[in-house]
Amino acid sequence: MDDAMNIEQSHPLLTDYAGLRHNTSDRADAAVIVSGTLPAELNGVLYRNGPGLFRRGAQVKHSLLDGDGVVQRLELANGQARYARRFVRTPKFIAEQAAGCFMHPTWTTRASAWRRNWGGNIPSQAGVTVEMANGVLSASDEVAPRFEIDPVSLETRAPFGVGLPDRDDGLKAHTRHLAASGDCLFVSTRMGRGGMQIDFMRHRRDGTRVATPTVPAPRMVYVHDFAATERYAIVALHPAFMRPLRFLTGFTSLTDSLAWRPQAGNLVLLIDLATGQATRYRAPTAWIWHFANAWEEGDAVVVDFVGYDDAGHFLGPDAQLTAVMQGHIGVPGAPGVLRRQVLKPGADHVEETVIARGNVEFPSVDGALGGKRHRRVYVNSSAPWAGALHSGVAAIDVERATTDAFDFGAHMHAGEPVFVPRQGGAPDQGWLVTETLDTRRNASGFVLLDAEHVADGPVAHVDLGEPVPLSFHGCWVAR
Repeated sequence: MDDAMNIEQSHPLLTDYAGLRHNTSDRADAAVIVSGTLPAELNGVLYRNGPGLFRRGAQVKHSLLDGDGVVQRLELANGQARYARRFVRTPKFIAEQAAGCFMHPTWTTRASAWRRNWGGNIPSQAGVTVEMANGVLSASDEVAPRFEIDPVSLETRAPFGVGLPDRDDGLKAHTRHLAASGDCLFVSTRMGRGGMQIDFMRHRRDGTRVATPTVPAPRMVYVHDFAATERYAIVALHPAFMRPLRFLTGFTSLTDSLAWRPQAGNLVLLIDLATGQATRYRAPTAWIWHFANAWEEGDAVVVDFVGYDDAGHFLGPDAQLTAVMQGHIGVPGAPGVLRRQVLKPGADHVEETVIARGNVEFPSVDGALGGKRHRRVYVNSSAPWAGALHSGVAAIDVERATTDAFDFGAHMHAGEPVFVPRQGGAPDQGWLVTETLDTRRNASGFVLLDAEHVADGPVAHVDLGEPVPLSFHGCWVAR
């Protein structure tokens, strides 16, 4: 209790996070102000997605991670910028907009009408990821379905089926794009009486779809992301165990039904995408949101990811991502650390090492290296005590063990850095674009940095002139 209070008193942004947790609205396409210089060769669109509606009347979402999805569109061309924003018109959003109140349960928040919580049916808010695959832009949540989005107007077109089994509502928001083949991999963690089943669907570049035989999981836990190579998928089963009866009977939200049992350690599944055969490895306990990348090295598979020694920032009555919704910092938990695991044939434990200490999240690599060996991992960063709220961006060289970083200052919040490749350039030549919130001005924007010289600071800044809530993930589509 004393530690939490000391952290809370020393945190400079405590009273300034309002911009991350307040509702936003649609915004029509228009030119926006640019300071600095946008490279003339930069020509494309950055799409971002995240929750944008936390309150209806007196009703408030339980967590900063929970809200109806709003897709942002930042077009960069000829040294100028245009911006638009639009909510995904899911059936849930349309119904609640008409009613003027929240009607349905979401993953951290129960519905006010108890009968709606019965059965564990959570409708999609389409508020986690947005990505382009085989020419289709879609927005996704932690449950099915995905929704196709018009890449220009941002209008919601229709649910986007990925080809997973009928009645499969366990579709995860994250996918993996494999650079060598151009394929895109989708995953579902379907829960039922028989436990948890893992399904993969591979969308090939030629439009065909290939399913992996269903993989029974050895434990029923929450899974957010996975890693993949051309041959394998890697799924980490951290000890965030699902207590299904509490959730299905409506007594708790999905997240409140999770029990963190660190003594159980992690299990890692190495799954052959052709056969569904799964090799099981034991691993040190770590909460895992996101993987950076994976590749095959001889007979071994190497995986880089961000892991936490505990889930304190997310799970628990005063977890940071819940407490921020109530106006205080709460428990930040252990810092996120960039780690590496090596999965070798014949072994029953992974070989795990720490690549870089500090406090990081949202790891990614140059998209041209998806499923291949990489040298640099891009993350957002902050002081170890800051928890899941970050103020900087970094490029970590995993071969040289060096970090190239820039911190915007304690008054800034910095989101996931998206790598934008230089056309015709070598791997890792390009820029990083991150969405920021300036808490002094209560205004959001986008900052462009040179990916090879992050410490030099911003190359250009796009000012939105208004706050935009926390945005999770994005993608760059070149033209």
